[in-house]
Amino acid sequence: MRVFLIDFENVHSEGMHGVDHLTDADEVVIFYSNNADSISFDILHKLMFCKSKLSYYRIKRGGKNALDFQLSCYLGYRIKQDPGAEFYIISKDSGYDFIMDFWECGYLLNEPNIRRFNTIKTLLQWKEQQKKQKDKAVTAVKELAAAGDELPPAPEFSINPQDAETAQSLLTAAKTSHELYISMVKKFGQKKGREIYRNYKGEFKK
Repeated sequence: MRVFLIDFENVHSEGMHGVDHLTDADEVVIFYSNNADSISFDILHKLMFCKSKLSYYRIKRGGKNALDFQLSCYLGYRIKQDPGAEFYIISKDSGYDFIMDFWECGYLLNEPNIRRFNTIKTLLQWKEQQKKQKDKAVTAVKELAAAGDELPPAPEFSINPQDAETAQSLLTAAKTSHELYISMVKKFGQKKGREIYRNYKGEFKK
């Protein structure tokens, strides 16, 4: 199940492009406000024939970041209700990345799958690219197996020796997985630190 949380105040109709390619297994939840309560006829037409489940939340009490806070609150609620779902925040606001940080830093045993994209179309293109890469790898393995060749080893996470040494020292010093996550993000930056944490958290023994 895929749940799309639309920050309509941020992306407007542009962020909805691609909604007509969703399936009946998807769900779209649109958050809008008085600052953004109009939609293009093109997107309206696509929503009318969209196969996915649709719901709308109008932010009744406005203010700076009001919609962001309420969308984030709803996300937490849905993670509890549907722990196996994939959640996609449709917004250009990078502030939502801190929400992903919170859920990825060891508070839950099973971390939810949360990502952010500027538009639904961008997300679907990314998913299609992921699928092509996976299919290509599967085909290559089958061809090697059919030819009787030895299968290549699974690709390993790549990290330079200096960063690996630093990551190992952070792993040794951390008392909790949350502390390990924070240390790695501070040391390597948000994007790189998150990637390194994902590959080292399995070694956390405390």
